Amino acid sequence: MIFELMSKGNLAQLPDDMHVAGVPDVSSPRVLLLLPYNRFILGTVSLKTYEHWTIGKLGTEETEEIFLYDDKPKCISLGDVEKITITKEVVDRLKACLRSQMTPPGEHLPAMLILRGLLREDALFQDEDFLKNERAMQESLDKDTTARMAYWAIRFALSRNDYEGVSRIKTWLKIAPDVFEETIQTPRIWFSLMDLPGRKDIEDMESLAFSVDDLQRMNSQSSRPVVLYSKAGYLILSDFGSDDAAFRIWLYLPIPLWNEMREKRKLSIREIVMATWGFLDGIAADLERSSFGHQASMTGGISSGNTAKEIS
Repeated sequence: MIFELMSKGNLAQLPDDMHVAGVPDVSSPRVLLLLPYNRFILGTVSLKTYEHWTIGKLGTEETEEIFLYDDKPKCISLGDVEKITITKEVVDRLKACLRSQMTPPGEHLPAMLILRGLLREDALFQDEDFLKNERAMQESLDKDTTARMAYWAIRFALSRNDYEGVSRIKTWLKIAPDVFEETIQTPRIWFSLMDLPGRKDIEDMESLAFSVDDLQRMNSQSSRPVVLYSKAGYLILSDFGSDDAAFRIWLYLPIPLWNEMREKRKLSIREIVMATWGFLDGIAADLERSSFGHQASMTGGISSGNTAKEIS
């Protein structure tokens, strides 16, 4: 896929088969962004599952690795004066277009074996040969939202060596697999290294009827976890991590979910936090999976042609 950065900061898509002289010859998948001052950004795939972005100058062999992050703009300095700013919308589009050509990270069988251990009674996992068939299993998982979310969360966590993430999924499926199925309101989670979360997160909590004074009062408590009730639900503050890598979790639960887990099932606060966090990991993984391997949808249905098309 080839794009050009326009003067207003938006993108114009160019024909995929267009020849651009002076760009390193790499095999697909790739995403190429043509910049002012004869610069370009080239996105390729490393080891099948890792994005690799470089910036270079047309007609030269010099390239430099750069990093693009979701939902963040990229500012590139070219010498003492020249500077190019790529908006977060453009960054997200470039990354989405590259991911749409990639296979999802992680390995099928290790994730599926863990999932089978958690959902052993499910008939889906009884056939050993079927279990090993990645395509067939994923088609079957598409019919079971909970199993699909758990599978992708486990697979992505294993690819990052995030065994605590795997443990959260296990907690969710063991003690609260059905709790979230009928809920109208989704729980929310925020993280902070400091006493309070960032401004945007605080605004989210304020929209749920928790004031800054409420958060400061929770933070002032010497013991954790701390639970605060409002008309919108319950807010839990809990500490996680080790002394050298400690962080705080702020978890919002709608009243029906709190009543089901705390009052009816008698789960501990830590169990509630871990199970809910695991469920939210599943939602995030399911959404992340949708960004891989669906090229047409991720490019917004824009086809290559003789005329460049602008993407705002």
